[in-house]
Amino acid sequence: MKKWFACLAVAGLLFGTGVGVSHAESWYALDTDQNGRTGYIDNDTVDKNDARATLRLKIVDPNGDHSIYTMIFNRADKTVQLIDVTTYNPQGYMIGSETLANTKVQIQEGSNLDHVYHLIW
Repeated sequence: MKKWFACLAVAGLLFGTGVGVSHAESWYALDTDQNGRTGYIDNDTVDKNDARATLRLKIVDPNGDHSIYTMIFNRADKTVQLIDVTTYNPQGYMIGSETLANTKVQIQEGSNLDHVYHLIW
């Protein structure tokens, strides 16, 4: 009986500290561009309404490095605001992170961002 309680206590401790919790991401693959980079949208982070959409976009380079951007798309003026970016090496270790204050880009017709814009709306 003591072993049973000890197992329960250890299990409670592990789950209480977050061990065993996974944060699954649902990446939707986009096309590969002419430079060999492939884009992915994290469907679990998409938050949209008729005017705006917030999401995470991952760009994977041919060498395996990848960057994850947090973006806000504005439907009315067809712009995207870059919020932050985190870059990882092929092994998944973070090699850089940056907050992108006031970075607003006009979405050009036919661009990769235009493709994402039309996937959203």
